[in-house]
Amino acid sequence: MKHLIPMTRVSVKRAGGWEDFICTFATLFSNIIGAFGGAAPISGYIADKCTITAPDN
Repeated sequence: MKHLIPMTRVSVKRAGGWEDFICTFATLFSNIIGAFGGAAPISGYIADKCTITAPDN
C-alpha cells in the first residue's frame, strides 16, 4: 500500500547490559517472592515494564 507511510523512521533501541540485568533481577526476585506466597509490588511493576508487547496491526 503506497498511501501508508511509517510514523517514524527511528527503530527501537536494544537494552543495554545493565537494563537487561535489572529486568532479569526484578523478574527473578518477583518469581522467588511469589513462590513463597508473597508479593513485592515494585519488582512486579519493574518486571511488567520490561515486557514489551507487540502492537496490534
